[in-house]
Amino acid sequence: MEPAGEEQYILITQCLQNDFFLNLDCQLSLPESAVSKLLLDSEGGEALRTEGHRRVLPEAELRHSPLARFLDATVGSRMRGHGDGVLHLVNVRDWHVPGEAYDLERRQYGAHCEADTWGAAYVDGLTDLLAPEPPPDCRPEDDWGGRLRVHHVRSNTLYDFQDTPATRESSPLAALLDELLADGRHETTHVVVIGVLTDIKIQLLLTGIRSRYDVRQLVVSDALTASRTLERHLTALDFCQRVLRTEVMTGLAELARFLGSRPDDDRRLTRGGGGGRDAEFTGYSSYIQDKQGILSYEDARLRDYRIQTSERLRQAQRTVGFAAKFLLGLGTCLLLTALLLSLLGVVFPGRVGWQSPAVLGALGAGQIVTLFFTRPVRSVQDALAEETIYRMVLESRSLKVALARYHVTTANALRRHDDFGSQSDALERQLEVLEKIDAADFERLKGLGVTPRTDQPGPGTRGRGARRGRTRSA
Repeated sequence: MEPAGEEQYILITQCLQNDFFLNLDCQLSLPESAVSKLLLDSEGGEALRTEGHRRVLPEAELRHSPLARFLDATVGSRMRGHGDGVLHLVNVRDWHVPGEAYDLERRQYGAHCEADTWGAAYVDGLTDLLAPEPPPDCRPEDDWGGRLRVHHVRSNTLYDFQDTPATRESSPLAALLDELLADGRHETTHVVVIGVLTDIKIQLLLTGIRSRYDVRQLVVSDALTASRTLERHLTALDFCQRVLRTEVMTGLAELARFLGSRPDDDRRLTRGGGGGRDAEFTGYSSYIQDKQGILSYEDARLRDYRIQTSERLRQAQRTVGFAAKFLLGLGTCLLLTALLLSLLGVVFPGRVGWQSPAVLGALGAGQIVTLFFTRPVRSVQDALAEETIYRMVLESRSLKVALARYHVTTANALRRHDDFGSQSDALERQLEVLEKIDAADFERLKGLGVTPRTDQPGPGTRGRGARRGRTRSA
C-alpha cells in the first residue's frame, strides 16, 4: 500500500462482461447503439455481426474502439512503464451463485452473469487489458514496477457495498476501497468510474463512493458508460452531477490524463470518442439549464399574474356578494311590507285592498327566489369562467415570452450574422415575432373586456410603421 503522500489513481470498471455486451439471450444485454458506442470504431468501422445468439466483434475493430483505446492509454501505458503514480485497476463484475439473493434478482432482471459462465467473463478481446498477467519476474505486491495493480471484485447484489447478511462482513469492494482510501488518501486520490449500466450499477456505485468516502476528485465518463436507453443514461449522469457532485468528463484524452497517464497521441483517443458520442451529456446539460431558465422565468411571470388575477377575482366576489345582499335586503323589505299591509287589511277591513299585499309579496318572493336559485349562481359561474380564461391567457403568454426570451431575443441569434444589414434584418424578424405574440394575447384579452386605453398605440402596430419607414428610407 502506498504512503499517504504518494500519488494514487483508481480506475473502477463496472460490469464489462459478455452478458451485457455480446449475449443476445440476456435480458440485460445493451442495445446495438450502446454497444457500438463503446466497442466499435466510429470512423469507417464495420457494423456489429451476430452468430447465433451472440454478437461478434473483429479483433481489429475492437482494438480501435473507444474503450480499448482508453484502456490501452491507461492500463497499457502503465504496463509499458509510463504514467505518474500508481494506478489501481478495480474490475467489478456481477457474479451470481445460485441462491436466495440471486433468485430475487433473477426474477426481476432475468438470468445473467452466472458464476463461471461465458456471460460472466470479461468482454471477449479485452481480457488482456482488464485482467493482464504480470511479468514473471515481478512480485505480486510490485506488479509492473509498482505502477499498476489489478483488483478483481465479484458482486452478487445491485449495490456493490452491501455487507454480507449472514456474517456481517464488509463487501469485497468496500473492504478494498477502505484500504485504498484510508489515512486521508480520499482527499488526494483520483477516482474514475466507467462501465454499465449507468442508471443502475454506475449510479449506485457512485452513491456508495460519495456517501462512504467523500472522495474529492470523483469522475464518471460519458463516453465510456451506457444504459439500455439514451434517456436513462443521460438522466443518470445528470443525477450524478447535480446530486452526487460527480464530475462528468467527456474527452478520453482528458480522462486518461486525470488518471496520471500521458497519452503520446491525443488524436488517437479523440478520434471517434471525443467529438460526437461523448458530447451527448454536454448537450443534455445545456438543454437542462435552458429548460430550467425558461421555467424559472415563466414561474416568475406566473406569480405576478396570479397576484393581478387574485385581486380581480376578489373584486368579482365582492361585487357578487354586494348584489346578493342587496337582493336579499330588497326582497325581505318587500315581504315585510306585504305582511304589514295584510295585517292592516285585517284590522281595517275595506281600507286596505288585497291587491297591494299580493303584488309586494310576489315581488319579494321573486327577489329571494332569484337570489338563491338563478342570478348569483350565474354570476359566480360567469366570474369563474372569465377568471379561468384570463389565467389561461396569461399562463400561455408567460410561456411564450419565456421561450422568446431564450430562443429569439438572444445575442447569439444576432452574432450569427456578420454584417450590419443582416443583423438588422434578424432584429426586425425578432421584433415582428414579439409583436405577433402581443397581438394574439391582446385580442384574447379584448374578448374578456380587458382593453388598453384608446390613446395608446395598438398592440399589433406599436412602432411598426416607424421602423418600416426607416427601413425603406435606408
